[in-house]
Parts: sequence; structure tokens; C-alpha cells
Amino acid sequence: MENQKAAKLISDNLKNIYGYSFARLYDKDDVDELTQEIVYEVLRSANRIKDDEAFWAFLWKVAENTFRKFIKQKELRHSLSPLPDDDTFIDAVASPEEELIDSESKNESLNLLRRELSLLSKTHREVCLAFYFQNKSCKEIAEEQNISLEMVKYHLFKTRQLLKEGIGMERQFGEKSYNPAKFEFVTIFSGQFNREYRNLFNRKLPGNILHSAYYTPMTIRELSLELGVSSVYMEDEVALLEQYKLLTALPGGKYQTNLVIFTTDYTWEFYSKAKNFCVQNIGEIIKDIKAYLPKIRKIGFRGCFLDDNRLLWPLLWYIMGRGDNEFRNSMPDSGSDEIYSGATGINYGTDYDETGSDTEKESLIIKEYECCGFAGYAGIDEKYAVSFADFGVLPKSCHYGFNGAPVRDSLSFGYDDYPVFKDRELTQVTAILSGLINKTAYLYNELNTIAVKLMKQHAPKSVAGIIERIIGLTLFFRTVGFIGKCAVDSGELTVPDDEKPIAVFAYEVNDRDHNN
Repeated sequence: MENQKAAKLISDNLKNIYGYSFARLYDKDDVDELTQEIVYEVLRSANRIKDDEAFWAFLWKVAENTFRKFIKQKELRHSLSPLPDDDTFIDAVASPEEELIDSESKNESLNLLRRELSLLSKTHREVCLAFYFQNKSCKEIAEEQNISLEMVKYHLFKTRQLLKEGIGMERQFGEKSYNPAKFEFVTIFSGQFNREYRNLFNRKLPGNILHSAYYTPMTIRELSLELGVSSVYMEDEVALLEQYKLLTALPGGKYQTNLVIFTTDYTWEFYSKAKNFCVQNIGEIIKDIKAYLPKIRKIGFRGCFLDDNRLLWPLLWYIMGRGDNEFRNSMPDSGSDEIYSGATGINYGTDYDETGSDTEKESLIIKEYECCGFAGYAGIDEKYAVSFADFGVLPKSCHYGFNGAPVRDSLSFGYDDYPVFKDRELTQVTAILSGLINKTAYLYNELNTIAVKLMKQHAPKSVAGIIERIIGLTLFFRTVGFIGKCAVDSGELTVPDDEKPIAVFAYEVNDRDHNN
């Protein structure tokens, strides 16, 4: 068989070869090495395969021989004499000139030993502790771990090797051990509430694991060093993230994040590239809304005689919601994934802090381009509900979420300080603005194209398959504030100089749902 054909068959079935290695070595640290040796031996001898049908029998025969050779070489090269206690082990790894070791140096060496023990993988650690610290025999360990006596000896050898090498190394914890990433986990879900899932990211550790393993797959040992957390604690966190499909296990004991992260650099570049297009298009849309204002006022809804600016802000927010509906309905796959049993939705992450900023980029993203809160339909009482957007470009006093009392008071006392629509009146507004809603859907489509192209450049290949879907389903939520800023930059909308919410309108509650 030609090497090229054999290589193709191996590539297509690499997962099965890895599974073979994993089943026999039990520990992930050495599986990758054995898998590579099997692949090498098969390719080296591929010219001896007579036909395609003989390939599989040949492959597994080579795999078995390679495995036996792998274990035998390890045993022949190294002695497995037991290490009675910590002090003896420290003396064994010390250099000859350190025979007379003082108390301070011994304590330092003991600390190094404990450091290295904390970084061992679960299997190595459990076998090591059982043999050296719990005084169990190899036979007892084999029975408890449900592995062969041969594998117990191999793990003991490997552990000694790792500890000796590690104690002589000068290790450095990663930056995240003292300066955690500003990671925020965002989940948009429907269905059964899962407190464990929702509270995962109330702690810093899970988010920083995902942030660390985003671009480069990492082992638990590597994650432990990066975050300054012992492997014994890291294992539980990794297992939980893997259970919820936020981390993917890879060959060689590595893990990689299964989540799109909207980084500071990506977000800044998106705003920079999309701004001119958005300013021009949203400016034209607002100009057209202005032309329709006389017709809209004639509908006679409560608040219809408010000044132009106080009508334009809520109308812009209204057509943004309607335009997003049209855009998402045009997507080929707009459904949700199962994120855990009983709930569906989508997830993503960001790596900039919305509560504060350390860089100029973060500061501008947060202050001008973000949206502090919004709702398409928020109940007030049995009579009224509101829809609002707290655009970041507006002062805090103009945010409904911060200063909603004036709106509620106006509705309660029957004042005309805000637009209030009956269902039929809102239907008439929708008919008048239908063309602009289509234009807004086009705007979202173009922003989506820019966002997808950029994310494919910024994100790792491991999440390439979910980029288009995640971008499409989150575009509206992530661009509310951006579009508000572009509306002001267009010159067609102005920031009010009073201290009342402005991008808000109310519904008179009835039996029908309002989905914006």
C-alpha cells in the first residue's frame, strides 16, 4: 500500500487509534506519545500491506506490538525501588554537594516536592500517594484502581521521573494566578432553571479556565500553572465545564474552550470597521422617520405631540427590534441548542469588564458603544408595560433602568410625557414604518457580514463551525448601544439636556403579546 493512502486511512481513524492507546495506558499524559509511535510504525511498514482489506488487521497488530514495546522500554530503562519518605526522596534528588542540608533548605525542598505533587495528573497522584504515603503495595493499588500490576509500576516510574524533573525546575505561575481575566459568561436561555449552571461564573475560576484554553488547548497541569491552582481542585472544575459542553476534551489530555469569546480586540475592530457604514445608514433611516412624523402624529396616540427628539428615540428603538425580527427570520438556522437537560439557548463570553476599564479601548466600548440594559416588553402594572433601551451614549439620568420613576409617575397620573400606544395604534405605526423596518433588517444583515468575517479572523479554528450562528443570534443584543452611538454621530439625533428617560415608550396592556 502506498504511504499516501495509508496516511489518509490513519487520519480518518486517528480517534480510534487514540482510543486504543487510552484504553491501555489509562493515563492521558502518555496516550499521545503511544499514539504517535503507532502511527509512525504503521507508516514505516505500510509498503508491506498487500491490499486494503489487510490494512486493519495489520494496524491493530502493529498497535499491540508497539504498546508492548512501549511498556518494556520504560521498565528496562528505569528502576522502580520505593521511596520510603519525603526526606529520603529529597536526599535522592539533591546534588552531591548538598549532602549536608540545613533545616531551611530541607523545608524549601519539601515545599518544592509538595508543589510538584499538586501538579500531578489524577492517576499519577493517586498511585503515588497510595504507594509512598499510605504504604500500600503495588498489588493493592492495582486492585483499587482496577489496572494491571504492570501499569501501577509504570505510573510509579513516571511519577518519580516527573517529580525529580519538576523539583529541579524553576516554575512560574501564569499572569492569571494573580490577575484574572475580565471574563463574563453570557447565556440566553429558555426552559428549566439550573442553579449550578447559572452560578458557574459567579466564581472567577471557571471563566478563567475557558479564557486560558480558548486559543491554545491546555492540559490540567498547564491550567494549574497558568491559574496557580492545584490539579486536584482544577480537575473538578474542568470536569464540570466538560459536562456542560463548554470545554472539549482532546487527544493528549488537553482541553479547549467550546465557546465564542468576544474579545476586546475583536469588539474594537468590529466597531471601527462597521462605524462609517452604520452611521450613514442609521442616519438615513432616522431622516426618513422624521419625514413620517406628521403622519405618525395624526394617529393620535397619547404623547403624539411631544417634540421630535422625544419621539425619534423611542421610534428608533422600536424599528430596531422589528428589524432584528426580520433579520433573524431570514437566517437559515435561528433555533437554539440544548445547553443542559431541560433548557435550550446560546452562550458566549466577553473578556472586558463592564463595571470598569483599564484601557482606552475598554473605556470607549463601555461608555459609548454598550447598552446598560434594554427590554422589549417590561410589565409595570395591570395597565401598562414599557419597552426601553438604555443606550450608553445617553447620560445615566436618561436611562429607564436607573431613573424609571418619571415614566411610572407619568403613566400613573395620566401625563403625556412619553409615547403610550394602544395595540391598534402601534399596528398603524408599524404599517407607516414598514419600509424602514426592512432597511433596518438590511443594516443588521450587513453588520452580521462584517462581524462574521472579523470573528473568523480572531477566533480559534476550534469554534469556526459555530461562529456564523452565534454572531447571527447575538448581533442584536451586542449592537444596541453601538447603533445608538452611530445615530448620535449621524447628527440626526441629539442627546437631551434634561434628566428623564428618553428611549422608552409604553403599551396599554391587553391580552395580546408584544414581541419586539
